[in-house]
Amino acid sequence: MEKINLQFLQSELNRVCEWIKFSDKKTGFLSAYYSTIFGLLISQKESILNNILNYQKWMFALYLFIFIAVIISFIIGMYFLFKSIFPRLKNSFTDKSLFYFGHIAKTKFIDFSKKMQELNEDEAEKQVIEQIYTNSIIANQKMKNVQISIKSFVVLVILVLSLILSSRTW
Repeated sequence: MEKINLQFLQSELNRVCEWIKFSDKKTGFLSAYYSTIFGLLISQKESILNNILNYQKWMFALYLFIFIAVIISFIIGMYFLFKSIFPRLKNSFTDKSLFYFGHIAKTKFIDFSKKMQELNEDEAEKQVIEQIYTNSIIANQKMKNVQISIKSFVVLVILVLSLILSSRTW
């Protein structure tokens, strides 16, 4: 079996980093959509409160339930959106990685420079493989959080539309 070369590993690391960037872009779009929904709710707060207070008992309960579900869905979506922005970053394989920014930041420049100059190809390949794995875990966490936030946003949109339609029809 042929040994994996460093150039291939570097391209894989770049690909995984692109996954992270893609997740960050989705997070940015989602935050704009959540902001829009939040703005819509704030602009309609008087109408929403009037509708809650003016409905008959059974309708009041339904409208209040939808309103509380909107708030819960918004909070859940924002929570996972923030988890996507701030993932738990950690390289647990070693505390001496020359490619993981968290470890580099804890190393003095002179020591880092010396270790980089002493780095051989086999060790470089090993560390790039570790970084690919670590970044893949980070990308996976971010994408899972984005997916949950998207699902919460879809529920939020449905609930907000229900809230708006129910205020117009009853």
